[in-house]
Amino acid sequence: MKLTSIAPFDLSEAQPFLLEGSDTGFLFLHGFTSTPQSVREVAHQVHAASGATVYCPLLAGHGESSVALAKTTQADWVASAEAALELLSSRCTQVIIGGLSLGATLSLNLAARFPEKIHGVVSINGSTGLYRPEVVAPLYQANGTGFIAGIGSDIAEPSMAEICYDRIPRDTLKERFLLTNATGALLPLIRQPILILQSRRDNVVDPENAPRIATSVGSSEIHLSWLGRSYHVATLDYDRGLIAERIVELLRQVAIVTK
Repeated sequence: MKLTSIAPFDLSEAQPFLLEGSDTGFLFLHGFTSTPQSVREVAHQVHAASGATVYCPLLAGHGESSVALAKTTQADWVASAEAALELLSSRCTQVIIGGLSLGATLSLNLAARFPEKIHGVVSINGSTGLYRPEVVAPLYQANGTGFIAGIGSDIAEPSMAEICYDRIPRDTLKERFLLTNATGALLPLIRQPILILQSRRDNVVDPENAPRIATSVGSSEIHLSWLGRSYHVATLDYDRGLIAERIVELLRQVAIVTK
């Protein structure tokens, strides 16, 4: 695990967790190479303010080692998200799904494919297939290294850090690109209310993904908010309180509409 904080991490924060609440559920997915620690504080704020049931699972290959991640594919991450959706759907009459980065991509993917189970979607710095050529080309070099440097803990606030891997399997990044591009093609199928939150300065995901999502989805309820103080891991950054507020607003909207 990558430890970038000035103080030791409490690795118990990296574990999945369920916050019991009302029959409105919020499924909150963490990002690529990360853990539920990256969304834990926002999840607790959402739970406290809305009373919703909040579930933050751990995606396959995460929370262990980069070697474990190398043994997974995008199908495994999708399966993790689908299993979490089934669990929360069994407890709640309406479910909103959201996530950070890869978690946002998965949320968009599931919202497009399971409209009968998902009543709203939240994308925080989500990727839908917009990448610079110089980022993608090295992944297909025949003599490329097996691992590349990690991309985690892109945070403006110096006192905050993310529990994440310090290296990424090169072949696993290809799986990530496959999933994000496929999800971009699915965007027109999303018709639920959607909240799109995007950092203006994001050193991992191209901010242009946000307007792409907003103009591609089939929803009539689209809320796009720009985050001016945070980098990629916005749920651990200066705007984390604002993110929680926006999610609570969507939860309340969905709860009113579906009752």
